[in-house]
Amino acid sequence: MSSQATNLATLYAAEHGRLRRLLIQRGVPAWAAADAVQEAFLRLLGAPTEDVRDLRSYLFRIAGNIVIDEHRRRVRVGALIDFSVALDASAPDPSPSPDAALMSAETLAELERALSDLSPRSREVLLLHKFEGLSYSEIADRLGIAKNTVMVHMANAMSTLRHRLREISVPTL
Repeated sequence: MSSQATNLATLYAAEHGRLRRLLIQRGVPAWAAADAVQEAFLRLLGAPTEDVRDLRSYLFRIAGNIVIDEHRRRVRVGALIDFSVALDASAPDPSPSPDAALMSAETLAELERALSDLSPRSREVLLLHKFEGLSYSEIADRLGIAKNTVMVHMANAMSTLRHRLREISVPTL
């Protein structure tokens, strides 16, 4: 393996989780942050890095640029879509119907009730994993508990939520 590949493998092992968390803290959804991190490493792999003094800083800059580029792309696409809808007076209203909005609100309220029924620790583990994108090991380190305990809390939370959401009878339109 070349020294560049070794450096990148070491950098990936050390920084991918930190970079992903940073992007999430800056408002990037967890799934998009994971994609941005992968794209940043791919771009770094293809970039000439002989003159780069700090690969870590360069990587973080690449990831930031990817997020900015994606935001700009979405704004452009959104502007194009809004413009085309404005031109077509016969276009359907994109807002949800009152019935769909009410069902969504009821489902959300039920989900919030189900979350509040979880034990505080199970709720914390679920939120750290699903919404902050932390791995079980990272959660265990943060909370000072064993990884197996994290797994138990996660299994309990998911089982409780699945059971509660099955109880919701949402009619289809």
